[in-house]
Amino acid sequence: MKKKKQKTKEQLSPMRRKISAMLTLQTFFVVLIVVVIASAIALMYRVAITDMHMIGVLSMLVPIVVLVTLVNFLFTRYIYRYLDKISDAMQKVADGDYTVRLDAEKDQPFRELYRNFNTMAEELGGVEMLKNDFINGYAHELRTPITSINGFAEMLLNDDGTLSREEKRSYLEIIASESRRLADLAGNSLLMSRLDTQKIIPDKKPFSLDEQLRRCSILLSGQWTEKELDMTMDLDEAVYVGDYDLMQHLWINLLTNAVKYTPKGGSITVTLKNEEKFIAVSVADTGKGIPPEDRERIFDKYYQTDKSHSKRGLGLGLAICKRIVQLCNGTLEVESEVGVGSTFTVRLPKS
Repeated sequence: MKKKKQKTKEQLSPMRRKISAMLTLQTFFVVLIVVVIASAIALMYRVAITDMHMIGVLSMLVPIVVLVTLVNFLFTRYIYRYLDKISDAMQKVADGDYTVRLDAEKDQPFRELYRNFNTMAEELGGVEMLKNDFINGYAHELRTPITSINGFAEMLLNDDGTLSREEKRSYLEIIASESRRLADLAGNSLLMSRLDTQKIIPDKKPFSLDEQLRRCSILLSGQWTEKELDMTMDLDEAVYVGDYDLMQHLWINLLTNAVKYTPKGGSITVTLKNEEKFIAVSVADTGKGIPPEDRERIFDKYYQTDKSHSKRGLGLGLAICKRIVQLCNGTLEVESEVGVGSTFTVRLPKS
């Protein structure tokens, strides 16, 4: 580590010397140009100025040039005390250390620069953490279904006739379920990638939004009936012009989240209000709620409130929802209270 730091300083010193020399040389030429201009003006009026006066003026200007150049040199050395710190800090960030911070509280000329650097390092650290969480989560989400598929497939292949028909069917159902899980994983990743590059929704068609919400509820009926959840729907009639498949993905993601985080015997309420300028859809649950520190980031890609990864998923669901709503020029908001539940509200502008 010491060798690395020493090497870094050795690399920075030539740069510092070059820039200092350039600034000093620049100041010298600026002052020199001023002297030349002053001399030229004096020559223009030489008739009114004696040679002795000219010599006196020049003898005063030369020391001034030297003095200003010296002051500039000392000033650049002073400035580089602060630039060295940020150079060293940037080198540490380049080496992967995102914990480095600069003291931006003192009254010094680069206070704002130091603050911006600290913000950058903090954001990069957050991105690095999300990346590591994503890699770990993705590996876990891939490994679990693949292990299940492989294990039950081998049991079926090596069956010597001892497995009953019910057992075989149960194993095949697990294989099918885990295969769907892998397909959903790949599908969400590809969809997020596509939505990131998409700027508009090209093919918009009118459809019944209230009917779509009912169908999505029916599609997930197996999940919420298994947990004995009370599903209530209060839907105004509403025709929306948009991409049917994208909107269905939005509702299924929000409903799946509500089912996932609502305990057995809880309730989910879906409301659609056909307002004057907007169509407002709310999905409310009686789940565990979202802590305040997580509420700001739940729409970030790969962010998960469950750090143990005990719940299935990569943290893409809400990010996909947010992006779909943005493409529709709408808004997606959340209200939540720990231990009480959460309400996600989508507002879509009418065409």
